[in-house]
Formats: sequence, structure tokens, C-alpha cells
Amino acid sequence: MVQALKFTQPLYQQIYDIIKSSILSGELMPGEKINVSHLAKKYNISRTPLREALRQLQIEGLLVQDQLGLTIVRLDEADFKDLYETRIMLEPQIMGLVLKTITDEKLDVLDKILERAEDAFTAGNHLHLLELNAKFHDRLLEASPNKRAVHLLQQVRSFLLLYRANILKNNEHNREILKEHRQILHALKARDNIAVYQSAENHLRNDLERGTNMIRE
Repeated sequence: MVQALKFTQPLYQQIYDIIKSSILSGELMPGEKINVSHLAKKYNISRTPLREALRQLQIEGLLVQDQLGLTIVRLDEADFKDLYETRIMLEPQIMGLVLKTITDEKLDVLDKILERAEDAFTAGNHLHLLELNAKFHDRLLEASPNKRAVHLLQQVRSFLLLYRANILKNNEHNREILKEHRQILHALKARDNIAVYQSAENHLRNDLERGTNMIRE
């Protein structure tokens, strides 16, 4: 079903949201070619806002340019491992900085995000769960005083988005991830530096294993 475009957002933003959702839900498959003419006709829009939307998706790593044109990025085990090892090097260290600056009010916000994520899990809404899991990490990183390190980490996380979307199609993985997020939040509330580092690293290493198994299936 073609989604109706609204007048409340710029066209490129609406098309970006629609295509991104189609990629993350699996409606558009890894390796599938993007037909610009077909999309322009399908949504009855000019190529200018469409190209802007596609350019943003390319920046985020969901689309790649090859000899065939723009295609959905393929899931690649070596690339996934490189990205996650980079994340493991950065994120636990950043979490140590977050612990020094995050307020009780921000921890309460994280608690509410996790509650909403748990509700999304119960409802079986995988895309909303993906969004809330990302928001959990985003709110944590906002508390870091080292914005350069956060910027680097956000770039890595952006390239991992499609992998994370596929990991979340497994309900047992969802359950494990929510439990690990709770452990991170508990360590932060306890103001326990060692537990914060260990829970963050444990979560990422488990994600690496979950993602590797998903790619190999």
C-alpha cells in the first residue's frame, strides 16, 4: 500500500521516512536496486526531493552506489564485525564519562524510554522497538561531555542500523537486549563505574554475537 504524503513535512523528509521504514522492515531487501523513476511515479513527486531523501539514506549507510546505481546495502559479516569492534572500543569508554555527568532527571527519562520499549516488545512492534532502543542510546550519549567521541560513535551506529533492525526480528534477541539495557541503567543509577563499563561492554559483545548469527542464518 502506498502511503499518502502529508503537507506538514518537507517532501524529501516524508519520502526519506517511507523508504527508510521499507528498508528496515524488509519490504525493500538488502541488495535490491533503487528505481528512481519508479519511486518518483509511485509517489507523484519530482526527482529533486527524492534525490535529497536518497542522498540522506546513502549518508546513513542504508544505500550504496555501485555500477548498477543505488542499491540497498547488503549484510556483510566482516563489515558488521569491524563496525561492532569499533563500537566496543568507543562506547564503554564514553559510558564512563556519561556516569560523571548524567543527572537523576535524565536517568528517569531513560527509565521511561525503557518502559515504552518493553511495551513495544509486548505489542510485537519491532520498528517502534528499534526506534526506542536507539533513543535509549542517544539519550545516554547526549550526557557525554566529549562530543567528538560521540559524533564518531553515532557514525558507526548509523552504519549498523540495518543490522540492528534484522537482529530485532528475533523475539528472544529483543528480550535479551531489553534486559541488558536495564542492567546498564541499573549500573548508572548505582553510580558504579565498573558495573557501567562491564554492562555496556557485555551488551555490545552480545549484540556482536547476535548479529553474526543472524547474518550466517
